[in-house]
Amino acid sequence: MKWSLQQLHKYLGRPFTFETTYDFSQEIENLDDVIAISEIHVTGTGKHLFDDCFTFALHIVGNMTLEDARTLDPVIFPIDIHITETFNTQLFDDDSRLIEKNTVDLRPVVWEDIYLEKPMRVVKEEIQNNQN
Repeated sequence: MKWSLQQLHKYLGRPFTFETTYDFSQEIENLDDVIAISEIHVTGTGKHLFDDCFTFALHIVGNMTLEDARTLDPVIFPIDIHITETFNTQLFDDDSRLIEKNTVDLRPVVWEDIYLEKPMRVVKEEIQNNQN
């Protein structure tokens, strides 16, 4: 999802909801340990806090297919992440993201959080045990 500041200011402090799907297949092309990634479903709520400051609560769901560390077999790794991101035209602290070109774009934020969630090593039995 991508919004201009003008679009976001229309909400005047009222929360708004959104839903979208991203395809990150191009992002994984150069990653050796990621075999595939499903479409990523993102739902969330945004809110205009003050001036040019906005917050977004995101729920990110999908699957990544990784290589088993022992057998190199494909292992489906579920993605289910809840995050909150704050965007501002001026950086007041390290927790907010800078709004560039008067646009808030959630795609790079979602990819960054998915990539950070990816384990360094995955073993099929461990994934199956965590899901039971």
